[in-house]
Amino acid sequence: MILLAGGTGHLGVALTELLSARGNRVRVLSRDPSRARVQRPGVELVAGDVRVASSLESALVGVDTVISAVTGFGPRGSGPRQVDLQGNQRLIAAAAAAGVEHFVLVSIHGASPDHPMELYRAKFMAEESLRRSSLEWTIVRPTPFMELWAGIVGDSLIRSGVATVFGRGENPINFVSVRDVARFIELALTDRRLRGRILEIGGPENVTLRTVVEVVAASAGRQPKARHIPARALRLGAALLRPFRPDLAGLIQASVRMDSANMRFDVARLTAEHPQIHLSRLEEVAVRRQQDASAAV
Repeated sequence: MILLAGGTGHLGVALTELLSARGNRVRVLSRDPSRARVQRPGVELVAGDVRVASSLESALVGVDTVISAVTGFGPRGSGPRQVDLQGNQRLIAAAAAAGVEHFVLVSIHGASPDHPMELYRAKFMAEESLRRSSLEWTIVRPTPFMELWAGIVGDSLIRSGVATVFGRGENPINFVSVRDVARFIELALTDRRLRGRILEIGGPENVTLRTVVEVVAASAGRQPKARHIPARALRLGAALLRPFRPDLAGLIQASVRMDSANMRFDVARLTAEHPQIHLSRLEEVAVRRQQDASAAV
């Protein structure tokens, strides 16, 4: 049995679909199971919260593998410290006490103890807690998710005819598809050589947000119009929002960094070591997104 924490986000849904399709029994830990987007044979939904240690013991009964894909970009009380650090630490401790064999932690590319963003620091400290535990472990560090940022751009484009771009949108960024990350996690479950390893995962190309607008617009049959919000306005907005909506403030802070920091990724080593896993290009993800939207109508 696999326990998946964070099973209702972009990556969690992709993981649940892939693992259940492969015949795995998957138990999805969710604060509100009624809102879970995946209803498939072999998938069990259980109520639980990594912020509440007492909710984890029953969820871990009969579990031999834990995948934690939680991310603390939520409202007050569910930020990186409470979820990505303390929540993961509780889950790691509970998994060890329950006799779990293997723990896969989804971290983030660039996680470090001195990173300017709290999310990256929290992910790194959670990694350290896992490495110090008695569990066998694999750590996955993906670059930003294509589906998330194509959605941010695409939703505003479809809604108003103009995509919202945070900053200039000229900085090359590496994005990776959640489907591809899910396949690497599946590989980590079956290939014991990946235990005790940190997997840095990225996509096959480094693209600007301007390019994301163009590709998403083309897939939707729209003109690639964009409204750019200057970095200065973004910083001010993040500061004003932080006391009330730390989740939005964190997303804005991330977008400011993405517009200026080195966000490239060299995929050569990854593809050399794992040539069997196809890495999706932005065009593929945009087309899939449009097909899913059309099918939902």
